[in-house]
Amino acid sequence: MRRPAVPRRMRVMWLTRAQPWLLLGVLTSLHLLLWLDDDRLFGRALLLPHLGLLLLWQPLLRAQSRIEWPVLAALCALVGVFLWFYGPLALSLWLLLLAGLVGGKVFFSRSRGPRIYYLGALAYLITALLTIALPRALPPGLPVPPGIDTLGLWLAPVALTVMLLVPGRERADRDREVLDFVSGTFVLLLLAVLVLGTLAAMQLADVDYLRALLATLGVLASALMVMGWAWNPRAGFGGVSVAFTRYVLSLALPYERWLESLASLSQEESRPEEFVARAANRLLALPLISGGEWRTRSGANAAPPRRFGEVAAHRQDFEHPLLDLTLYTARPLSGGLLWHFNLLVQLLGQFYQAQLRTEELRRLSYLSAIHDTGARLTHDVKNLLQSLNTLCFAAREATDPDSAARANALLARQLPVISARLEATLDKLRRPQPVDGEWTPAPEWLQATAAHFAGQGVMVEGMTEPDQLLPGALYTTVAENLVGNALQKRLAEPGIAIVLRLGGDRLSVEDSGSAIAVDLAENLLQAPVASASGLGVGLYQSALLARASGFRLQLDHNGNGCVRFVLAPDLTR
Repeated sequence: MRRPAVPRRMRVMWLTRAQPWLLLGVLTSLHLLLWLDDDRLFGRALLLPHLGLLLLWQPLLRAQSRIEWPVLAALCALVGVFLWFYGPLALSLWLLLLAGLVGGKVFFSRSRGPRIYYLGALAYLITALLTIALPRALPPGLPVPPGIDTLGLWLAPVALTVMLLVPGRERADRDREVLDFVSGTFVLLLLAVLVLGTLAAMQLADVDYLRALLATLGVLASALMVMGWAWNPRAGFGGVSVAFTRYVLSLALPYERWLESLASLSQEESRPEEFVARAANRLLALPLISGGEWRTRSGANAAPPRRFGEVAAHRQDFEHPLLDLTLYTARPLSGGLLWHFNLLVQLLGQFYQAQLRTEELRRLSYLSAIHDTGARLTHDVKNLLQSLNTLCFAAREATDPDSAARANALLARQLPVISARLEATLDKLRRPQPVDGEWTPAPEWLQATAAHFAGQGVMVEGMTEPDQLLPGALYTTVAENLVGNALQKRLAEPGIAIVLRLGGDRLSVEDSGSAIAVDLAENLLQAPVASASGLGVGLYQSALLARASGFRLQLDHNGNGCVRFVLAPDLTR
C-alpha cells in the first residue's frame, strides 16, 4: 500500500522547526569525522551524511527549493573531489570554509541568544581547526606538541554544549537565509592569515607549532588593534572610516548626477514623451548600461517601444504603472544593482506622471479659458437681447403719434449703441483673452446708460470729471447684469426702487427690496449659484471679468430695504 505524500507545506514547517538542531548535527558529524582520524574508508562514508545535513542548513539557498540539473551535476562533482582528496588537509580547508560561512551569521545576528549560538559554533570550528585538523595536516618534519589533537578532541565539544544550552536558540535561524558575505569573507581571510602565518613562523623561526601559533595570534591582535584605532581614531581627525565612506559614496556619483539631470530635464522639456526619451538616453552614461528600450502606457493603446543605445547580452525588465523600461547590460546585474536601477526607473516614472499631469492641467486651463470666454459672450448676448426686447416692446406700444415719435427717438439712440456692443462682442470672440482697452469718457458712458435704462423705472445718478475715462465694456456688462437682476427682483416685490450711481470710478447698483439669504450671499460672487430665473452665472462671470481687468465687484450692503453691489478698482493688487 502506497503511503500518502507529505504536503510541501508540512515539509517546510518541519524544516523550520528543525533549523536550530541542523547546525548542531553538522558540527557533531564533523567532530565524528575528526575523531576517526586515520580511518579513511569509514570517514568517507560518514562524510555523506555530514554534507547532507549541511545542505539542509546552509543559508545560501532555500532548503525546500528545487535544484536544477546543472547545479546538481556541479554539486556531485565537488562532492566526488572532496571524497577523493579526503584527509587532514582537505578537512582543514573545509573547516576554513565553514568558519567563514558561520562567521557571516555571527555579525548579522542582533539578539543575544542567536549571537551566542553562532559564536559557539565559530569557537568550535576555530578550536577544531587549530588544535586537531591543522596539526594533523602538517608535514612530519615540523615540530608539533604531542597530544594537542587529543586535547582538541575533548576541548572542542565544550562549544557544542554551549550551543545546546544557550537560551533563545530557536530564534537563531529565523533569518537563516540572510548572510553577511563581507563579514564571512573577513573571518575566512583572517583565519587563512593565521594559518599561513603560523606555518611561516615555524619555517622561518624554527619553533614548534604552539609557539608559532601564539606568536602569530599576538601579531594579528596587535595589527587588529592598530587597524581599529586607525578606523575610528579619537585624536581629532577622521581616520580610515571617513576615507572609506567617501569612496563608497563616490561610487554613486553617476546615479546622483543622472537624478540631478532628471530634475533639470523636467524643467526644460514640457512634452512627456520627449522627456522620457531624453532621460533614457542619459542612462547610457551610467556604468554597465549598453542600451535599452522603453514604452509608455499613458494612452488608450500601448505605444510602440522606442530603443536607445545598443543591444547587449543581458536584459533586465523594469515596470512602472505608466512606463515599461528594458535595460541591456554586458554583465548580469547583482541584487543590489537591480534594486538600484528599479529605484531609478520608479523615479523616472514618477517624473513622467508629473509631466502628464502638467500637460493635463495645461489642457484643462485652455478649456477653462474657452469656457469662461463663452460664458462672458453668452452674458453679453443675453444683455443685448434684453435691450432689443425693450426696444421691440416700446415699438409695439407706440399707438399714437406722440408715443411713436418717442419710440423712434429711443430707437435712434439705442440701435447704434447695440450695434457697437455687438461688434465689441464679436471682437471678444476673435480675441478670447481679456483686454483692458475700450476706455470710454465717464460723462458719455453715464449719459448712454441713463438713456438705456430710461423708461424702466431705474434712477441713474452720478458726478464725474469731464476728462475721466472708464473701461466701458466692463462697466456696461456689470451695470446691465446688476440692473437686470434688480428688475427680476421687482417682479416678485413690486414697488422697490432701483438706483444706479456713478461716483468717480465707483459704480453701485442699489435696490430697496429684501435682503439676500446668508448662505446664498456667501457664494454669490465666488461660484455659480442656483437662482429662480437661471443658473446664477451672470454675477460670477461679472466678478471674474472685473478681477481680470483689475477691478473688484462685491456685495457692499445686504439688508432689508437696502441691497447694494459696488464695482471699484481693486486697491489690494
